[in-house]
Amino acid sequence: MSATAVSQSPTTQGRTKKKFELSRRARRLTLAVHVVTSVGWVGLSLAMAVLAVMGYTTEDAAVAKGVYYAMYVFDDTCVTVFSITAALSGILLSCGTKWGLLLYWWIIVKWVITLFMTIFAWFVIHPIVMQATENTATAGGAPPRPGWPADFLLWSVPVLFALLTVAAVVSVYKPWGRTSRGRRTAPRGGRS
Repeated sequence: MSATAVSQSPTTQGRTKKKFELSRRARRLTLAVHVVTSVGWVGLSLAMAVLAVMGYTTEDAAVAKGVYYAMYVFDDTCVTVFSITAALSGILLSCGTKWGLLLYWWIIVKWVITLFMTIFAWFVIHPIVMQATENTATAGGAPPRPGWPADFLLWSVPVLFALLTVAAVVSVYKPWGRTSRGRRTAPRGGRS
């Protein structure tokens, strides 16, 4: 990805223009990567929610094993790659475009959601998915007994899907306007 660094002199009101700005080509590529990985993360989250419901409701040991193993595979591979790529491309877009990292409330809300989701997924959901996978792997032909991990995944994974959906909607509508920092850096007479 190529980016152009733009160094400008301060304006007459004491404000400085952006020091870093993505070129048009780099911005489009970064936006494409961000949209694809963000949508992919939402899709994976929905798939994980469906699997969590299936794992909780099934009475078939083979289905339970398959469900929690699939959750483990998604969680251990795709979710990690998509969440990191979506987060990093989002930072690059914020810093390298007119939006700025801390200039608009919608970007801050997206960052809070993304940070929470990433930490919660890595440090809470992943170990619980591993535990559910282990619990059902040892069930043999008996009814599956995933235990408390199934209960936890049943409510938490759909909540994560809902939060990612909120982040996507916020990206489209861009509500709440500028932060106080954003208002200070806004050009006079400019739109917020």
